[in-house]
Amino acid sequence: MMKKMSLALALTSALLVAPLSWAQSISATTQDPVYQLDDKLVLGRVESVYYSDIPELKAVPFIGKIDTGADTTSMHAENIHVSSSHPDYQNLKDNELLWAIVDDLGGTKAKWDADTFKPYQVKVSFTVPHPYTGKEIQITDDLERVSAIRSRTSKKPILRPTIKMPMTIAGHTVDTEVNLTKRTQFSSPILIGKTYLDNNAWVFAGYDYLQEQPSAKMIGKKETVEVEGVPYKISISTTSRYTNVHALDIKVDKKNNAVSFTLEGENGKRHPMTLPLVRMLKTTKSERPLVYLPVKIDENETQRWLVYLRDRSKFSSQIRLGQDVASQHFVIDTDRENLLGGVEKTFKSALKSKPLVISPEEQVTIDGYTVPAYPTFTVKTPLLRVNGFEVTEKGKDESVTFYLMNDEGKEEKITKPVVKKLKVGSTVRPVVDGDFLFGSKETSMEFALDVLDEDETQPFFVFGHDIAKGGVLLNTRADHLLDARPLFKAGHIEVAEVEGMSFPVKLDTGADVSSINAKDIKRFQKDGKDMVSFTYENDLGMTKAFTREVVDVMRITAKKGEKANERPVVEMHVKLGELEKKIRVNLQDRGRFHYSMILGKNFLKHGAVVSSDTNYIVTQKPDYEK
Repeated sequence: MMKKMSLALALTSALLVAPLSWAQSISATTQDPVYQLDDKLVLGRVESVYYSDIPELKAVPFIGKIDTGADTTSMHAENIHVSSSHPDYQNLKDNELLWAIVDDLGGTKAKWDADTFKPYQVKVSFTVPHPYTGKEIQITDDLERVSAIRSRTSKKPILRPTIKMPMTIAGHTVDTEVNLTKRTQFSSPILIGKTYLDNNAWVFAGYDYLQEQPSAKMIGKKETVEVEGVPYKISISTTSRYTNVHALDIKVDKKNNAVSFTLEGENGKRHPMTLPLVRMLKTTKSERPLVYLPVKIDENETQRWLVYLRDRSKFSSQIRLGQDVASQHFVIDTDRENLLGGVEKTFKSALKSKPLVISPEEQVTIDGYTVPAYPTFTVKTPLLRVNGFEVTEKGKDESVTFYLMNDEGKEEKITKPVVKKLKVGSTVRPVVDGDFLFGSKETSMEFALDVLDEDETQPFFVFGHDIAKGGVLLNTRADHLLDARPLFKAGHIEVAEVEGMSFPVKLDTGADVSSINAKDIKRFQKDGKDMVSFTYENDLGMTKAFTREVVDVMRITAKKGEKANERPVVEMHVKLGELEKKIRVNLQDRGRFHYSMILGKNFLKHGAVVSSDTNYIVTQKPDYEK
């Protein structure tokens, strides 16, 4: 078990928030999570999944999205074929065969058990492309059952062949029912659903790669690694999800699923490479090829990083490390350099020096004013960037005046005595004292002031390296780590309070944003704002009309054969047990579902550790549901 983390500010260590009073609270927080609970794994929202029974792939980690809302587990497969040796069905193949069997059994709503499909003597063959070599791994297995997947755009379900396959996460292997489908439009080739999770794992959606954290290595803000003998310099991105790597002469062969390119190291050394194309990634400028690049981080270890290729000739680093790869392998020291390649330093050992551990996105409260807060790789003194400031002298004393926004969105004037001044290049930064609130921890400390850059509009705080004796470490697996909230057990179904109404909701770790049933959705403009009116209703007879500002629009990736759709997003108050948050909720017609709302990651990340096999842990099951 990993040593517990704390804020560990220079003056004193943090006191964690007192545990919740209800019975299902856990002795852990969002900042200091658990990895096992009740003899079951606690999985993050994304984990590394291994096909432990396929010799060619058993050492290859595949990205798995962990989804308590998915009834079945699904995996990416190609060349999927279904055949039968039964005399009545041997002339049928693939989807035609599946429908013939389902119809013979009474349709998709009929009840099936483990032995239902055996008499049909069905075999399933398919291939899985090796992500490192491109070789098609051929697999043949017995049909376990047929999965009927409900479609958003059609009343007729989609049929998928389902087999049993051992899958391993964090050393825990489960013989899992898996349906086969093409998942090239999704970022994860595996979707882990209830057929793995039930009785085997809890899910905490606040982390990606939670199970990788105990073994995470430390990486510096600058590093040099080797790719095929070519030295590549690394810099860190605090905002990008994907890692991008310098390459020249990039040629994508979509027909053969291959990418050829030339490495160019920081010393000018070049080396040609060809790797399998994982998929094309849409970036702000164009589509880029994603490949698994072999990166030698020290003499004994080469890791495969999922990266996209681009020309980085104008930059000083050849690799820009994104959050996905960082979360899979590392925690970042924001001040030190070149931690790889020498004596291995782990995150666990780094915690002994009592660093401040932060995420890429935080909030701090300074003298009652709340501002966003971010890591830095350059600044030593804690720093507040503001729209402007004015220093005035009165005798020997100096004071500085600046403005911050209050909770009502109005700017307020703040004047403080200048403690000292820091000269940074050609600029002078006044240093002042302030009372800080980091999550639940209060402390006073000095911080410097500087002016926002031209492209920056909102004041923000920067975690200078001197804020803690042990420095500042960046953990990309979660957000708002300083706002440590108690973890609590929650069922897959619970009763939530939503805008004055109480009704059963589904806790869905696979959803980024929560979603609610909405009828008569009408968008309009009012006072220059994008607005929406809609009516909430459920099959219990509850109904309520709303008019809200549209704060975003979501474009939902569709399953194969379906159309993508757009949903307006509004803000709503949601309460589950003692967790109450104002969250973003997308609007959609969920009339065909019994559960009129799903709570996604944006609510669950605040402490809900979700069971996929148990309902009503936090709340009581209503009589009308019994």
